[in-house]
Amino acid sequence: MDSLKKELEEELKLSTDDIRSHAWYHGHISREGAEALLQRDGDFLIRDSRTSPGDYVLTCQWRNEPMHFKIIRVVLRPKKGYSRELFQFEQDQFDNIPALVRFHVGGRRPVSEASGAIIFHPITRTVPLRVISEQQAARERKSSFCWSKQDQQARPERSKRLSFNAGQMDSLHMNSNLLRNKEKSGSHPGNLENLGRRPSLQSAQSDSNLRTVTSPSCQSEDSGPTPISPVFRTGSEPMLSPRMARHAQASLPEGGAALRGSDGQLHSRAPPKPQRISTLFPRSPLTPRPEEDPASLYDELVPRAPPTPSRRHVDQLRAEEKWQSRLRVTETSFGFLESGLAPTLPEGGPAGEGNAEAPEEEGEPHFVRPQLETSSCFRLDHFHSLLLPDNNRPLEPAVLLELKQLFARSNARTTALHVLSVDCQVARITGVTEEQKRLMGVSSGLELITLPHGCQLRKDLLERHHLLALGVAVDILGCTGTVGQRAAVLHKVVQLAEELRNTAHDLYAFSAVMKALEMPQVVRLEKTWRALRRNYTDSAVSFEKTLKPFMKSLNEGDGAAVSEPISVPHLLPLLKLMEGEDPGEHTGQGCQVLFNTLQSARAAALNAAQHEAHAHSLLTAGWEPIPELLEVFRTEFALRLFWGQSGARAERQERYKKFEAILNVLSDKLESSHDSDL
Repeated sequence: MDSLKKELEEELKLSTDDIRSHAWYHGHISREGAEALLQRDGDFLIRDSRTSPGDYVLTCQWRNEPMHFKIIRVVLRPKKGYSRELFQFEQDQFDNIPALVRFHVGGRRPVSEASGAIIFHPITRTVPLRVISEQQAARERKSSFCWSKQDQQARPERSKRLSFNAGQMDSLHMNSNLLRNKEKSGSHPGNLENLGRRPSLQSAQSDSNLRTVTSPSCQSEDSGPTPISPVFRTGSEPMLSPRMARHAQASLPEGGAALRGSDGQLHSRAPPKPQRISTLFPRSPLTPRPEEDPASLYDELVPRAPPTPSRRHVDQLRAEEKWQSRLRVTETSFGFLESGLAPTLPEGGPAGEGNAEAPEEEGEPHFVRPQLETSSCFRLDHFHSLLLPDNNRPLEPAVLLELKQLFARSNARTTALHVLSVDCQVARITGVTEEQKRLMGVSSGLELITLPHGCQLRKDLLERHHLLALGVAVDILGCTGTVGQRAAVLHKVVQLAEELRNTAHDLYAFSAVMKALEMPQVVRLEKTWRALRRNYTDSAVSFEKTLKPFMKSLNEGDGAAVSEPISVPHLLPLLKLMEGEDPGEHTGQGCQVLFNTLQSARAAALNAAQHEAHAHSLLTAGWEPIPELLEVFRTEFALRLFWGQSGARAERQERYKKFEAILNVLSDKLESSHDSDL
């Protein structure tokens, strides 16, 4: 007993996902043995299926009746070489049996809607699974031995019947040829014209073909089943399957009807039909009845198809994995699914009755492989500017002057909404067509940037982010007037950052503006910053006390810093991480930042629909776009403005290096100038 107890403890110490680690799993216990353990409603155990090896059965008691539910096992094969198993009763699916049991026991959820059976009291085993299997095997061997012993006892009786029937056949004075062939035909003298024909299987299976004339009194006595002839194998013997007998009967040619003992003068009425179960060999309690379908041994489960309201790539994969191969992996009928989803078949019946192939279900989602983008979404060849001349040079003074006037006519809120509009288009948050969704495999760019085939979009977003920062820096450093004028420009930039954060809720553009304000070429302008603190104190305090700490929290992935709806999340850390531009520190704090970045990316992908709805509401709430201002914030416009028509096609790193030198020159020039306003 100590060794068995130790073995049981070792089983129960296994992983909780392993069904053997749970005491309510009884392995190879029989159906009758499982029912004997049930005592009250709610009792349950899990056992192996005897009729379908590899499957599991829930045996429980409900309303004082034992019930058996075969757990549906669904094998998912989304691609070649990969498979996954899910288990369910009717609705919710789980990766393993223990999770399925915990869900129904903990939530008191019914196993099936039809029965309303609820399980909550497990029947635990007290011995290892090996002992249960050995005990069950011993019972089967004992039952098999009793069966063979009954067979041996029945053989003398069968021999007696054979000699008795043969003696009666001699008293009929049949034709000598008929007597020599009686074991083949089994017919009587009234049908001598059938001699030489091969007897049908139906006549051979009738236990009346060797029966002789009996008295009426004997015919009226039906004290027991008709004795079985040992000459022929009859349908009542367990060696012959009823399914085989039916198949043989169906294959008889027309006109070749079998001869029966009731066709002549041997019987006044038709003899009783042979029994399917032998009277000499009773059915073993461990074997299901031949006429019973294995599916009828279990209570009915009706799986429910999960609703698929959206058609995102993830939803399509889940729905396809669950239901595409359902008929192949389970014995449960899913006819109710086909009736609701399959289109009407053309006249002529289903496939196999005139149609070579059944039509494909239109309601089922199908996986379409996403397209890998290899070129940028910024198409300079298709860009036609309203402000830039053809073949423009880098930083043309006339264009810069026109831009300053355009910004002077627009307040910070209007400018922030224009930036938001272009950002949502580039990040594919709003205005995404169905064709774009099909090519991307997802419904939003916020999901695409987290996937491997979103590499090009990540590069485009990094490019745009850096160009926004360069544009703000050029606006500040390009002001060659007095220090007071540059402080006013700096004040408007801080206001733009506040509007992007508080009104447009565009954290992507907000981080680009903050990046420009923290560039070394801008930070070194000490006179300008002093003028800002003196002339625009509120903006200076807001920048130092509010905007900079908020930006630090965003970079560290602090989700608590954002408490209101967001149009465009802070994407820069994820973009740099996935493109290998920001390896981070190999410290405990660096690992925490990495974890927070991944969590923020996951939240952005999951809430893509909410981000889209919020951005759409802001851009449609009485906002009138200005075409020239929208063009200014397009990435193609910045490429041509900063590097000219020809220089915009150069490599990214080369362009950035040249423009870095230009910003250094502008910053040094402003720092050495003499301003009379100071």
